[in-house]
Amino acid sequence: MNAARMTIRIAVAVGFAMTLAACGDKKTDCSTSPTAPGCSPPPTTLPAQVRSVIASGNCSGLDVNFLCFFDPFTTSQKGDLDITVDWTFPESNIQVMVSSGTCTIEQINGGQCSFITSSLAANTPKPRVLTVKAVAAGSYTLYVGNRGPKSESVSAQIGLTTPGSASSTVSRLSGRAYRF
Repeated sequence: MNAARMTIRIAVAVGFAMTLAACGDKKTDCSTSPTAPGCSPPPTTLPAQVRSVIASGNCSGLDVNFLCFFDPFTTSQKGDLDITVDWTFPESNIQVMVSSGTCTIEQINGGQCSFITSSLAANTPKPRVLTVKAVAAGSYTLYVGNRGPKSESVSAQIGLTTPGSASSTVSRLSGRAYRF
């Protein structure tokens, strides 16, 4: 009897072990079924970021206490906007502002123009670079002011960084100066 019980116990143990082994044999192949249970989701691939120059221009003969209004520029899609402004004399106090749409000199002087970005600090190193993240597609205007001490020539380049392909169109900006 003892031997019979021992044989039954061994048979049950072997059967149980074989059942467990059979469960392990049915592994999911995640390379062919990536959404199957137990598979990690595939990594999301984001499109490469591409920076395009969308506008450039200059404003020469910008006297002290004058503000150069550049032509409006347009972004065709949402992205990160960067504005680079350079000028002749390092000691000049150059101010840079960008508005959505356009403003008049009266609105700017009256503090009624809403800027999406600005840099008004004196003694800021040149070139001045401003960046605005996640700007909506639309029309914007760049203003560059000269607070002195010398008349200036300024140049500006505007870039837009977006996911996907680069833009091939570059707008040429011209500027008009107004006393401010």
